[in-house]
Amino acid sequence: MTVRYSVALLLFFLLVPASLSYPHPDLQALLAFRSSVDPSGAALFSWDPAVDPCSGAWLGVTCSRGRVVRLVLEGLRLAGPVDALALFPTLSLLSLKNNSFSSPLHRLDFTLWRPHLKLLYLSHNRFFGPFPFGLLQLRHLHRLDLAGNLLSGGIPPEIGLLLPGLLTLRLENNLLTGGIPMSLAAIVELSDLNVSHNRLAGKIPGSLSSFPPSSFAGNLDLCGDPLPRRCLNPTSRSHPMPKLGGGRRRWNWKSKWIWIAASLVAVAVTMLTAAALLRRRRERVEDSRGGAGETGVEREEKRRSRRRGNGEGREGKMEFFEGCGGVFGLEELMRGSAEMLGRGAVGSTYRVVMESSGGEGVVVKRVRRERRRGKERRAEGAEEGLLREIGGWRHPNVVSLRAYYADDHELLLVYDYLPNGSLHNLLHGNRGPGRTPLEWTTRLRLALGAAKGLAFLHAASNSRLSHQHLTSSNILVDDEGDARISDFGLLQLLAPPSSSFNSASHIAAPETLNSSSSSRGTTQKCDAYSFGVILLEILTGRPAEDGEISLPQWVQTVVREEWTSEVFDTELLRYKETEDEMFALLQVALLCVSREPTDRPSMTMVYKMIEDIRDRGSRSRGSRSPSKNDRSYESSSPSLSEDAPTFPGRYVF
Repeated sequence: MTVRYSVALLLFFLLVPASLSYPHPDLQALLAFRSSVDPSGAALFSWDPAVDPCSGAWLGVTCSRGRVVRLVLEGLRLAGPVDALALFPTLSLLSLKNNSFSSPLHRLDFTLWRPHLKLLYLSHNRFFGPFPFGLLQLRHLHRLDLAGNLLSGGIPPEIGLLLPGLLTLRLENNLLTGGIPMSLAAIVELSDLNVSHNRLAGKIPGSLSSFPPSSFAGNLDLCGDPLPRRCLNPTSRSHPMPKLGGGRRRWNWKSKWIWIAASLVAVAVTMLTAAALLRRRRERVEDSRGGAGETGVEREEKRRSRRRGNGEGREGKMEFFEGCGGVFGLEELMRGSAEMLGRGAVGSTYRVVMESSGGEGVVVKRVRRERRRGKERRAEGAEEGLLREIGGWRHPNVVSLRAYYADDHELLLVYDYLPNGSLHNLLHGNRGPGRTPLEWTTRLRLALGAAKGLAFLHAASNSRLSHQHLTSSNILVDDEGDARISDFGLLQLLAPPSSSFNSASHIAAPETLNSSSSSRGTTQKCDAYSFGVILLEILTGRPAEDGEISLPQWVQTVVREEWTSEVFDTELLRYKETEDEMFALLQVALLCVSREPTDRPSMTMVYKMIEDIRDRGSRSRGSRSPSKNDRSYESSSPSLSEDAPTFPGRYVF
């Protein structure tokens, strides 16, 4: 009996330590979350790995049956990636209100929350990006509070159908656009709704009219009950009727004159349109007599000859520059197989493969001159003189102009074709599961090459020209993986002044958005601003045109209180040894996007700063990979001569 008791006691002492040493199933996820949002441990000091998370000693952690079911961490100034939250399959309540989280919420995987999560409170943080569509799979969700963040885009139209059990929906104080979904009528028990202070528009669904006006306030384009703004009936008058008496007589006379003027304009437009149609028809009839085997290109050439024969324009000629892969005529160029690559403010862009090119192909940018008349059109001699000057520039980080054709009606600009695409495609293309991450050294190399090319162009033009439409789409990648600036000076040279910045407000310097404040003396500083936006794209992985706020504004919001790695692309988080380089490049980018033009560095200085970042990083890693940018390039055009001062300890982390 004594022996049997001793054996049982021995087994007890052997098994109990083994069971106590077995790790808690949620411990690793909790520690991963703590390390990412509170690396110093100041706020979550009670999260001791030696203590059972379900013992009640861990701040904000509540368990049931040995698993974490509630996580309430409010007002703790936590910041950092929240990806580890996706690892809690038994979570029913999550509250992170009043912290400093600034990650893209739509990238979080909500799959494991689907069976149990009912209460989600993420208000008053800095979560950004579109409304997280993954939330719509949480069919048991009752309370959803995303107020006071930076969410943009529209509210999913199917939200009411996929989350029919919602009692609370708080989306106020975000950047949401579009209308209020009609599907919210399907949420029968919805009792707490607030979408105020967004950028919503349209009519409030009638099923929501019982909510107070404060639920919809601050959306200037919302109308209908319960707001006092009535929705305008498209068929009703948008102006009040004129008063009776003398006022009515004056209004009638004004109305008559308006109708008379409008009628005259309509008649004139009709006559001009008819004349153009008759002329077009006559050309088609003449073309149809030219033989069944005549191609469209030949017909276009016939129209050119006809216009010249009618005295409508001069005959143009091809002008070739150094490095052009052969001499060809306009007819051969027009006969080539053409593929449209895109359209812009200057003109349309095609890839053309000629029979004599052996399949290599060139890029042809076509600019119609007849669209630019009067004061908006430069003197043709000066225009072509500048084109000849640009055609003489050669630099390994610039897409060279190889040839051009000019007559009174159009310009054809011929460039090399670079099949590797643009920096924009490398950064933002195929962000799905099969994407190959863009390495940090590749990003830094492309930034350095682009800065060097733009600095060369600024120096070569003697400060007369600027890009004026510099985007990551205009930075192409050649066969050796180096960046090349394309389309330099074309918008300034060829497009109407009114179109220079309207289509690219997301990359344009603040002073250019107000035409009265822009001047020729600041245009290269505007390029520096746009280049800073491109650097932010390289660092964050976010497109410049993504979201309701500009990329510089978003970055400045994230780093307003302190430098934080939250600003960087998630693809870069694995490069811990290059974090100092990323912070240094971020500082250069923020210098470039300074609001005052005089505070922005020249592109030569930007290039030298990025080169310094690369060299310091190479030394710290103990090796340096040679690249084309390490060599000195000779050019017949002006070279970089501006020296950037070197400051010991220039980058403060």
